[in-house]
Amino acid sequence: MEDPLKILREKRAKDFQYESGRIFSSMCTVPLRETLKAYIDFMETNALDPKIFPSVKELEREAVAEAGKLFSNPNATGYITSGGTESNIVALWIARELSGKKEVLAPVSVHYSVEKACALLGLKFIPTPLGEDHRADVEAMKEKMGPKTAAIVGTAGTTSLGLVDPIEEMAGIAGDRKCFFHVDASFGGFVLPLMNYPKKWDFTLPQVSSIAADPHKMGMVPIPAGLLLFRRKRWLRVLERNVAYLGTKTQTLLGTRPGASVAATWVAFKLLEKRKKAIERCLELTKKLARGIQRIETLDLITKPELNIVAFKSEVLKIQSIEKALERRGWIVSRTELPAGIRLVIMPHHSPSHIRSFLRDLKECVRELLSR
Repeated sequence: MEDPLKILREKRAKDFQYESGRIFSSMCTVPLRETLKAYIDFMETNALDPKIFPSVKELEREAVAEAGKLFSNPNATGYITSGGTESNIVALWIARELSGKKEVLAPVSVHYSVEKACALLGLKFIPTPLGEDHRADVEAMKEKMGPKTAAIVGTAGTTSLGLVDPIEEMAGIAGDRKCFFHVDASFGGFVLPLMNYPKKWDFTLPQVSSIAADPHKMGMVPIPAGLLLFRRKRWLRVLERNVAYLGTKTQTLLGTRPGASVAATWVAFKLLEKRKKAIERCLELTKKLARGIQRIETLDLITKPELNIVAFKSEVLKIQSIEKALERRGWIVSRTELPAGIRLVIMPHHSPSHIRSFLRDLKECVRELLSR
């Protein structure tokens, strides 16, 4: 019988590796050595069962407290999730239970998991347009709010362009209508506090009800690891269920949860300075990449990068053609829809040499396409 581990290694060898630096489509990266070690050490633990694994419960409580301080509310409560999708589902589930209402407003740039959450929860998803700056149009959102609005959702680091919605203005209309306000900071949550972002977006704003942030993105924690925080501890109790066979209670969407993700996230909070340096390097590489793209004929930036995402378009060449030309040269990129363009995520696995090599190949791709 052939060794199954050998087969696995052969299959894995076909994958693109983050270390190659040729992946610009992913918001995940090589985890920190310390978080990976923590993950492995806690591999068999179950966060559902605090009697057997009291260490996991303690680590989760401490990680949530650290996250609360990072997001300007030391008294926040929450738990480690599997990622932004679960976090968004639970946030809107609680919004529905607290309000008894059935409509959710979010800009069209919101992550698709919000629409998925609405479908699962029997909520009506109401998309709202963007302004000329590709961020949520607050006035348009205000016009669509009504007596049935359970929640509004803003994004701190949109998936397509890495932009932060006008959270402070959105908080204003949420407060006026006494509406639950969820901020999906799955990408930006572990970048914005460490780059001294000048605008308010977190629990500093009293109208912000909940925040989602993903340690397995810029937190440099192994997949899966998300984080969901709420302003009020009592809100989570509306989801509380007895787990009779374990003699415990749970307030989470998942039953069995990997304690490994909890331990790895806890370690990540102990390494803030190390992660800050990685973020600063990503932001510097982002600037270099953006400047390089601006120097290539027929290409234009869609918007000035706000986080570590660069997106560009062309009025002359088809975006699909550029994407395929880059793939032929071994680069993995992704596309934006609003507007059509190429999206590049700069992560800690990237280096200056990767940026230089990509720009060189991109310039050659454009030259070849223009010559046809």
